[in-house]
Amino acid sequence: MHGGRNTNGMKKPYSPSTIRGTLASIFTSIPLTRVLMRRDLRLRYHSSILGYLWSLIEPLMLAATYYFVFIIIRGTADELYPLLVLTGILIWSLFTKTFRYGVNSMVKSAGLIQQVHFPHSTLIVAKCGTNYVITALSMLVLIPFMIAYEIRLTLQIFFIFYGFLMTGLLAMGLGFMLAPANVRYRDIDHLTGFMVRIGFFLTPIMYTMAYIPEKYHWWYLLLNPMAVNISVVRAGILGQPLLISTQSILYSFLTTVSILWLGLYVYSKMKNKAVKYL
Repeated sequence: MHGGRNTNGMKKPYSPSTIRGTLASIFTSIPLTRVLMRRDLRLRYHSSILGYLWSLIEPLMLAATYYFVFIIIRGTADELYPLLVLTGILIWSLFTKTFRYGVNSMVKSAGLIQQVHFPHSTLIVAKCGTNYVITALSMLVLIPFMIAYEIRLTLQIFFIFYGFLMTGLLAMGLGFMLAPANVRYRDIDHLTGFMVRIGFFLTPIMYTMAYIPEKYHWWYLLLNPMAVNISVVRAGILGQPLLISTQSILYSFLTTVSILWLGLYVYSKMKNKAVKYL
C-alpha cells in the first residue's frame, strides 16, 4: 500500500472496522477534534454582533416566556417552575443537537470525507464537545434565578457533570448507530426528527418526575434515560434530594453505555461501506 491506498487504488480505511480501532482513531485525533470544535464555534457566531452572548440571550428569552405563561397567566404554584423548565430545555437541547448532527454527520460532511482522509468519527465527537461548551455557557443564565430563589450550590453539583456526561454519550451512541444507515436511507433523518419531537413531550422537560405516578417510575425511567439525566441535573442545581432511585440511575448508566457500545460497533462495521453512497 502506498499513500494511504491499497493495490486497487482505493483509500484504505483510516482505522480497522472494530470498536477498538474506532476508539483508537478518536483518541489519537484529539488535536483534530479541538480544531473542529473551534471551527464550529466560530461559524456559529460568525458575523454576529453579540457573538457568544447569544448563548445567554436565547435561554433568557425562553425563561421570560415560560415565566409569563406559567407563572403570570396560568398561576403555577411552584415558583421554581421557570428554573426547572429552563434546565430541562438546556439539557434536552444538548441531546437533540448532538443526536441530530450525529445522524447527519456523514451526509453533511460528504465533500470533506471524499476529499480528505481522516477519522470520520471525530465529526460526531467534536460536535458533542461543541454542544457541551455552548450548553455550559447557556447554563450561566441560571445563576440569576438561583440568586433570586436563594439557591446555593452543594456537593450535589457533581450531579450536573454526571447528567452532562451521560447526555452527550447517549446522543453520540445513537448518532454513531444511525449515521451509516442515514447515508443510504435518508428517511432516517426524517424519522429521528419526528421521534425527537415526540420525545420532548415524553421526557420531563415541561414537568418533573413528581407528575409521574410513582408506580410507573421504574419502567418510565428504564425506557427513557434522558428523564434520568434531566432529573439528576435538576437535583444538582437545586441541591435537593433526587426524585428517582439509585437503581434507576444505575440502569440508565448501563443503558447509555450499552447504546454507546452498540453505536460504535455498528459505525465501525458500516462506516467504510457508507462512504461509497456519499
